[in-house]
Order: sequence, then structure tokens, then C-alpha cells
Amino acid sequence: MKKTTTYLTFNFCFLLLTAFAVQAQQTWKGEVNGKIYNAAQEPMANVSVQLLTAKAAAVMKTGVSDENGTYIISNIPDGEFIIQVSSVGYESAKSSSFTIKGNSLTLADMILLPQTQSLEAVTVEGKVPLVQQRDGKLILNVENSTLAAGNNALEVIQRAPGVSVDKDENLQLMGQQGVNVTIDGRQTFMTGEQLATFLKSMNGDQIKSVEVTTGRTAKDDAEGSVGTINITLKKNRLEGFNGTWLASAAQGQHFRGNSSLTLNYKKKNTTLFGNYGYTQNKRQFDLDLMRTIASNDLTRVFDQEADLIETNKTHNYKVGIEQRTSDRNTMLLQFSGDNDDEQSLNSSRTQIGPQVGNVDSVLYTVTDSRTPFNRYSINFNNELKIDTLGGKLTFDLDWTAFRNRSDISYDYQTFFPTGGLVRAPEYWRTAMPVDIDIYVGRLDFVKHIAKGKFEAGVKYSRVKSDNNLAFEEFVDQTWQRFPFRQNHFVYTEQIAAGYLDYSREFGKASIKLGLRAEHTHSNAHAMTTDTINKRNYLDLFPSVSSSYAFNENNILSLSYARKISRPNYRYLNPMPYYIDKFTYTLGNPYLRPQYTDGFTLNYTFMKMFNFTLGTDITNDAMVESLGQDVETGESWIQQQNLAKTVTSYLNINAPAQIGKFWTMNNNLTGIYMHFKGEIAGEFANLGSFFFQGRSTNNFKIAKGFGAELSVNYNSPFLYNVYKIHTRWGTDVGVNYNFKDQRSSLKLAATDIFRTQKNNVSTNFAEFDSQFSQYNDNRTVRLTYTYKFGNLKQQTKRTSTDSEEKNRAL
Repeated sequence: MKKTTTYLTFNFCFLLLTAFAVQAQQTWKGEVNGKIYNAAQEPMANVSVQLLTAKAAAVMKTGVSDENGTYIISNIPDGEFIIQVSSVGYESAKSSSFTIKGNSLTLADMILLPQTQSLEAVTVEGKVPLVQQRDGKLILNVENSTLAAGNNALEVIQRAPGVSVDKDENLQLMGQQGVNVTIDGRQTFMTGEQLATFLKSMNGDQIKSVEVTTGRTAKDDAEGSVGTINITLKKNRLEGFNGTWLASAAQGQHFRGNSSLTLNYKKKNTTLFGNYGYTQNKRQFDLDLMRTIASNDLTRVFDQEADLIETNKTHNYKVGIEQRTSDRNTMLLQFSGDNDDEQSLNSSRTQIGPQVGNVDSVLYTVTDSRTPFNRYSINFNNELKIDTLGGKLTFDLDWTAFRNRSDISYDYQTFFPTGGLVRAPEYWRTAMPVDIDIYVGRLDFVKHIAKGKFEAGVKYSRVKSDNNLAFEEFVDQTWQRFPFRQNHFVYTEQIAAGYLDYSREFGKASIKLGLRAEHTHSNAHAMTTDTINKRNYLDLFPSVSSSYAFNENNILSLSYARKISRPNYRYLNPMPYYIDKFTYTLGNPYLRPQYTDGFTLNYTFMKMFNFTLGTDITNDAMVESLGQDVETGESWIQQQNLAKTVTSYLNINAPAQIGKFWTMNNNLTGIYMHFKGEIAGEFANLGSFFFQGRSTNNFKIAKGFGAELSVNYNSPFLYNVYKIHTRWGTDVGVNYNFKDQRSSLKLAATDIFRTQKNNVSTNFAEFDSQFSQYNDNRTVRLTYTYKFGNLKQQTKRTSTDSEEKNRAL
């Protein structure tokens, strides 16, 4: 571990020294300035300014005009350049080429003309870089991505820097589980299978960007031992009535498609908004599983092949109003919901015997399930600006309800290899309604004090999860309760939190200090066995971050934060949850939260290249512990607090522009993960290095016509006692914007070589298994988008507040 950490640190320091050496050898004293006006000769503020190389049109530096229309680009190397300026609702403009040799140059005034057609505004927005770094976050902008069109939220999130998904569709960040997923800054209060179901039911076309961070401030919830993935939904600020209609169809092993309608009406201080989407997906999962259960007296091999066909029909919708009651106060009220009807049919064949090829029985299993997933949410938000310097008071109130149910029937028939039943067919069925209610209220205060910014707030949340499992078997021509498998489990959790944050700049340096306190009271009640496990604890979560700008092209920052990951509600349920006759998960009501100390060092070069070096030290880590019964052949998984994990990572994000037609973004993450603790009664001291890489390339082929290519690779690695094998994939897409300047057509093919397979194996102590799964990733998708109504920005925004609300409009 020490050697790997030293290696990563050495390489990172080498990158820094190299960058400074290159910086020192060049002349960065040039400066260019100028002014920007509209057609009425009025100064234009907040105009995007780009310094481009004259020959290749590569972006060297960026800036924004001030309230007087003035822009200044400093510290320019010697060379030949041009200035390009753009703003929503206006034609972009370019200067003549000019030469910088350490001098200061004032360019002629530039005039931006109003657009005569509305699509140009969309074109300007499309120039936003695919990946940006801002406030310690890596931001993936997917609003206009060809490959994201028509996909669900889970498929879109996987493209963010450092994000991956395991075979069970659990989100991972920098190779680790324990990710807090938020939407517009609000917690989803979901993890694991429930979170995956929710994200799959969410239309990816609603997403504007995905923000990834491994750090946090005191204002942020402490939940998420690795970090946070925040999904920012699209907003619409245009005056009048407008909307977007989208239709998408895809063909994989089965057909899938979706359609959505978004409407928005803004008149002076009132904005009404709403959207509706319908998705119908049919996917096939091919699974192969081989398990060997060995003992001194008996060895049994289970060789299973399974085909799972899953069908989802999803409705998602949102409606709301934003009312500006005064120049200082804005209220928002919105209602959203998701209704997903999932049906799956799993057919499997398991050969059972003392060794591979020597079979004494064959088990045929048909599992038929229906799992409706329903979510309803109401949010009220009020923001009051208390001064003109960014001070404000924000009140937020949320209620979210999940009304879900899982009905599963199991058909087991065991035959001799030569034919004939070994025993009578076995029939099981389960029904489990799941009701979850979440109430959240928070109050946040921001005020500039003593040349710094002071933030404080309080938050209260209450969660109640009610699961009632009925388990029956078909005996003597009647359905009878299966002994010891009924389960009624109720879990309640209340968290009261308060925080203080203070930040200040000292010339080129800045610092932010924060402290968050969270008091948690939980009650896990297994009503079937009448056992209760209560926990009552107070935790403090300090955070500190500092940065130093050597100059505007070299910025270094360092941060520390303490974080927590509380167990999933289902992990606390003590009763078994059967996947099939021989496999189940077992809950642990005594499972404790895990705590992580996270350290992050970030370096930004030329406002484009980002290097992040981090280490997460987790104690009381929640780890999958294995178990098996040599007599029955059953295997199970249970979460336990068994280990200490140390994970070090280096993430590099490097964009590049090749000529005027090719824009590239490359992201590479190197990770070393060390695990130390007990699993299944055996002590493990294991470490593994691996890396993940993704290159996304955009090509401008002709006016209105573009293409996109994405290649990703995950090297093999050891996750605890599981070996995750190599996985890679290639996606391609093309898009065309029609001359009507309202319509666009996108064609994309994903996993074209059918290589995105999940292959996992373990050979630890007495456990020996191999698992292979393919999730029907290879698809061809066609998406048509049409924008209607007013698409022109008619009012100029004059607000200088840099902290806009992350609200879905």
C-alpha cells in the first residue's frame, strides 16, 4: 500500500513540476482587451469570450465580459490568435487575427447582432465543453450529447468521470461503493437495487449535467463515504410559451422506445412548467453461474445457465410553478412522480453433480415476477435575498413517498440426467409490499461577513420503511405459509443536522472551514420475531479546503472531509430474501454505519486539464460476507462491519481540440484499493491496482451535421475477494440539425462489439464461483427532437448572483 501511494504521489508531483517547468520556459506576459456592444451600442455583460489559436482554432483561454462590456485576457503566450465572443440569442462574432509577443493589445469594439432564427441559441449552448471543473466538481454536460439521447438516467450517469456500475447495477465512484446520489442537490434516500430501479425509470433527456465530487462542505449532507453524484435537470428561462417533443426508438435483442413532452410558460414574474414521459423497454440478460461447494465428505458443483427477459413500462411526470413575489423573494412549488411496471421472466437450467461433467440431477427453474415501482414527491422552496452581495435565506420542504410491491412465483422441477422427476415439482410464491415515506425540511442562511462568506443551516429528515413479506408454498393442492420465511420489518430513522461554513480569500489563496453535526435516531423492528434494535448517536463531520492560484493557469487545492455511509434499509432486514432455491441474501439488523476520512489534492492547469489525487480511509467498512451450507447447497450474502479499506486514486481529465472539427475529452482513473479484515471466517489482507479510461470524441462534419465516438476500458481488479474481469466498449453516434432550426435527428449505436460483459469470479477459502452476465447493451437508437414556441431570449439577465438555485424548471 505504501509503495503504491508513494508511486501515485511521486507521479502527481512529477506532473506538477513538469507543468511549472513548461510554464517557466514560456513567456506569459501578453494581454488582450476590448469591449462588446449590441446593435443599439449598449454594453453587453456576461458574454462568453474565447482566445483561440489562429491556425487550429484551439481554445487557449476563456473569459466573460463585465457590466461595461469589457473583457480582459491576461498571461497570454507568444503567438498568433483570434478572439471569439458568443451569447445566447445573438450571432457569435470573431476578431481578425493578431499577434502577441509579450505586449498588451486593445482590439476594435465587437458588435453582437440578434439572431434572426432561433436554433442559433441552441448551437451556442452546444459549445459548452463535455467535461468542466468547477468548485471542486467534475461536471459532465450531456444536454446535447448524441450518445445520451433516448437513454435512461443510469445509462447517462455511467459516462461521468470516475463513475462505473457493477454487475448488480450499484453505482461506484473511483472504484468504490458508498455514493450519495442527489437530484438538484436533494437527497434521493435510495441505494442499491431501489436506486437503480429509480434511475432506470428516469428519462435521461431530462438531464442537463452530472456533477461528480469526492469532497464535501459542511452544508452538504455527510452521507456518501466516497462522494456525491448530483444530477442537474434541465431548466428553461425563456419568455413566453415553448416546449420540446422527443421520440426515440431502439433495437437490441428486443425493441425499446420512449417519448416525452416538455412545456414551459413564463410571463414576467410567473413561470409554469411541466413534462411527461413514457418509456417501454424490453431487455434480455444472459447469465452463467458456476459454484463449487466443497467439504471433506461431499463436493457439489452447480452449473447454471439463465435467460432473464425484463419488460418495463414507465410513466414519469412533473408539474410546478415558480413565482417571483418581489425583487428579493422567489417561491417554487412542484409535484413529480414515477410509475414503473416491471415484469421479468427468468428461465434457468442448473446441472448439479460432484464435478463438472458428472451430473446427478438437473434443476429447471422458472421465476416470474412483477414489481411495480411508484414514487411521488412534493417540494416547496422559498428564497429570500437579504442584500445585494449574495446574502440569502432559503427554506426547503420535501415529502417523498414510495409505494412499491414485489410479487414473485417460483417453479422448481428437478430431473435425473436421463429424464424423470427426482422429486415432485416445487412451487413457491412471495408478495412483498414496500411503503417508504420521507419528510425533509431545511433552512439555509448565507451572509458576507468580514470579507468572507458565512453559511449556516439546519436540517431535519424522517424516514419510515415498512416491508411485509408473505412467503407461501404449494402443498396438497393449496397454498400454505412457508415456515420461518414470513417477514414484517419496519425501520424508522430521524436525522437532525446543523452546520457552519466560513470561507474567505487572501489574495491568491482561499480557505473554507466547516463543521457539521448530525444526530441520528433509528429503530429497526422485526415484527415477525418481535425483535427491536435501536440506535441513538451524534456525529461531528469537519471539513476544510484551501486553494492557491499561482496564476490563472495554475491552481492547486487541498481538501479534507469526514463522511458517513448508513446501511441500506434492506440490509438491516434480518430475514432471508431468496433469489432462487439455492441463493439468497440475509439482512443484518446490527449493521453499523461506516465512516470515511477523505483527502483530496486537485491541480488545474490552463483551466482545462484537471488532476485529482485522493485517499479514502474507511473504518467499520460494510462488506459482503459469504456463507454456504454444504448439506443443502445453499449460498448466501450478508453485509457486515468487518474491515478497514484504504483507497487511493489519481484522476486525470484532459480535453483537446484538433483542428476546427475535432473535440476530444479523455478521462483516466488509476485506483489502488486495499482491503484488510475478516470475510466468511477467514482473514483477508488484499490489495489491487486497476484503471478506468474513457475517451469521448466529437466531430463537426458539416454545417448542422456532427458525429460522436466514445471508447471506454476497465482493467481487471480485485474487489475484496471478488475478481472483476476486463470490460470495454465502443459507442458511436451521428446527429443532424434540420434547416427549420427546430428539429434534430440523432442516430447512436452502443456497445457495437458486444464487449460490455460482467465477468466476476472468486476463489477464497472454501468459496469457488464464476459469474458471467451480459445486459443487452448492444443497441441502435434513433431519436427525433422538435422544439416549438418561442426559442429566443427576449430579456437580458442583469443579476450578478453567482449561486443560482438548482431547481428543475
